[in-house]
Amino acid sequence: MKLLLTYLKKVWPVYLLSVLCVVAEAVADLLQPSLLSDIVDIGIANNDMPYVLRTAAIMIAIVAVTGFAAVGRSVFSSIGSERVGYMLRSDLYRKIQTLAPDELDRFGTGTLMTRMTNDVTQIQNLSHSMMRAFIRAPILCIGSVIMAFRINARLAIIPLCLIPVIFFVIYLNLRIGFPLYAKVQAALDRVNTVMREYLSGVRVVKAFNRFKYEVSRFAVPNEELRRTSVHAARVISIFNPTVTLIIYFGIVMIFTRGGTLVNEGAMQSGDIIAFYSYMTQILMSLNMISNIFNRVVRVKASIARINEVLDSNHLQLDPQNPQPLDLEQGIEFKNVSFSYRGKKPALKNISFSCGVGEKVGVIGSTGSGKTTLISLILQFYQPSEGKVRIFGADATCCSPAEVRDHLAVVTQRITLFTGSILENIRWGNENADMEEIRAAAQAAQADGFIQDFQEGYETMLGHSGVNLSGGQRQRVAIARALIKKPKILILDDCLSAVDALTEASIRQALAEEAQERGLLIISQKISSILDCDRIVVLDDGICDGVGTHEELLQKSQVYRDIYASQYGREALAQAVDGKEVL
Repeated sequence: MKLLLTYLKKVWPVYLLSVLCVVAEAVADLLQPSLLSDIVDIGIANNDMPYVLRTAAIMIAIVAVTGFAAVGRSVFSSIGSERVGYMLRSDLYRKIQTLAPDELDRFGTGTLMTRMTNDVTQIQNLSHSMMRAFIRAPILCIGSVIMAFRINARLAIIPLCLIPVIFFVIYLNLRIGFPLYAKVQAALDRVNTVMREYLSGVRVVKAFNRFKYEVSRFAVPNEELRRTSVHAARVISIFNPTVTLIIYFGIVMIFTRGGTLVNEGAMQSGDIIAFYSYMTQILMSLNMISNIFNRVVRVKASIARINEVLDSNHLQLDPQNPQPLDLEQGIEFKNVSFSYRGKKPALKNISFSCGVGEKVGVIGSTGSGKTTLISLILQFYQPSEGKVRIFGADATCCSPAEVRDHLAVVTQRITLFTGSILENIRWGNENADMEEIRAAAQAAQADGFIQDFQEGYETMLGHSGVNLSGGQRQRVAIARALIKKPKILILDDCLSAVDALTEASIRQALAEEAQERGLLIISQKISSILDCDRIVVLDDGICDGVGTHEELLQKSQVYRDIYASQYGREALAQAVDGKEVL
C-alpha cells in the first residue's frame, strides 16, 4: 500500500476536503440514534408533541447535512482518485519508455497494457472508496462504541467482543485472497496477449482461414481466467457471509439481553432502540471495512504488479560528465562481443567503422547478428567486451539522447502512427516545412504515390499504416528518417517490400546525399549493398570479412555462398573471374 500512499500525498488537499465531509457525515449519523431515543423516552412517554416535532426537525436538518456531506465526499474523492489514476498512468508510461529492451521482452506487451489499464483502475477505484471505508467506518465504529457504553456498559460488551472476531476474519481474507487475485491478474494478462496478437494479425488469420484455430487458441487462456476467477470468488465469498453472520448474531444477543434489562427496569425502551442503532452502525461499519478489504486484496496484487514495472531496470541514464561528440567521426566497433541474457553470444569480436560521408553495408543470413549491431549503436545494450565509439565518444560515456539526435534508423518492422502521412513524415522533424517534407518524400520515392491519393499528404493512415502497402510504408518511413537530416542513416533491411526499380532509385538518391551523412545499410540482398565503400560479412555473430564487393568475392566463402544463392553458381563463377554482369 506504500505506492498508493505516495500518490495520495500528492493530492492531499482534495482528500482533506473529502475527509472533512466524511467526518461531518459520520458525526451526523452518530447523533441520530440518540435523538430517536429522546423522542421515544421523552416526547412519546410524556405525550409531548411539540418536543417530538422539534426533535424530528433537528433530525431532518441532520439528514440534510449528511446528504450534503455525502455529496461533497463523493465529489472530492472522485477528483482525488482521478488525479491518482492520471499520475500513475503517466508515471507508468514514462517508465515503460525507459525500460531496457530485455525488460520489455520479459514483461510482454499484453501484461504492460493490463497493468496500465486494469491494474491502475483497481487502484483508482480503491482510492475513491477508501475515504468512506477507512475514515467513516472507524469513526462510526469507535463513536458508536462510546455512545453504547454511555447507554449501558454491560450491553456494550457484546459488540466489543465481536470486533476482534471480525478483524480476524478480515485478516484471513487478506492472507488467503492476495495470491488468488495475483493469479487472476496473471490470467488476464494472458487473455490480453492472445487478443492483441489476433488483432494485430487479423488479416493473416483471415487469409489462412484460421478463425476456428484462433477461437480454440483464445479459449485456453479465457477458460483459465474463468476458472481462476471463479475459484478466487468462491474462496473470498466465504468471508462476507461470515462477517454478516457474526453481525446478526450480535444483534440477536443484544435484543435478547436488552429485552431482559428493559423488563428488569435497568433500561428504557428508547435506550434499547438507540443501542440497537449503535450496534447496527458498529457492525455495519465493520462489514464495510470487510468489503473494502476484499477490494484491498485485489488491489494489493495490482500494486505489486505496478511496482514490478516501476522498479525494473531502465535504459542507461545520461552520465554525469558525458564525453563531447565529434559529429565528423561516425561509428566505430573495436573488438565488440555481446550476448543477450542467458543466451549464446550474438556478436563475437566485431570490428568495423562507418564514418560520415561513407557508405558501409552489413550482410549476413538470418540470425547472424545484424540487428544486434543497431541495438548497440542506439545504446539499448552495452557490449559485453570491446568498445563502441559513436561520434568519437565511448558509448558508455555519452548521452544516449544526444547521440540519437544525430542518428536515424529505418527498421525491418515499419511502425507508422495513426494520423496523416504528413504527420508521420514530420515525426522525424516537427519543425520541417512543406518543401523539406516533399524533398524527403521524393528522395524516398514516396512523393508519387502520396500525390495519387485524393487528399495527398493529408491522407489519414489507420493503425500502423494499414491502408498502405508494405512498400509504401517502407518509403514513408525512409522519408521520415531523411527529414531528420542525421549524420548517420541506418537502413535495416527496409527495402524488402519495394520493387527492384524503386529500390535502385532510392539507392541513387541516398548515394547523392552520401557526402552529407554516413550510410549504414543492413541487408540480406547483395544488390542493396553492392556499391558500398565497405561491406561487413557476418556469419553467426562472427565477422567473416570486411572489404569491397570484389574483394569479398575473392576472400569470403560466406559472401560467395550468399552470392550464389541469389544469382546462381554460374554467375558466381563469372564474378570470381571478373566477368560479373548484374
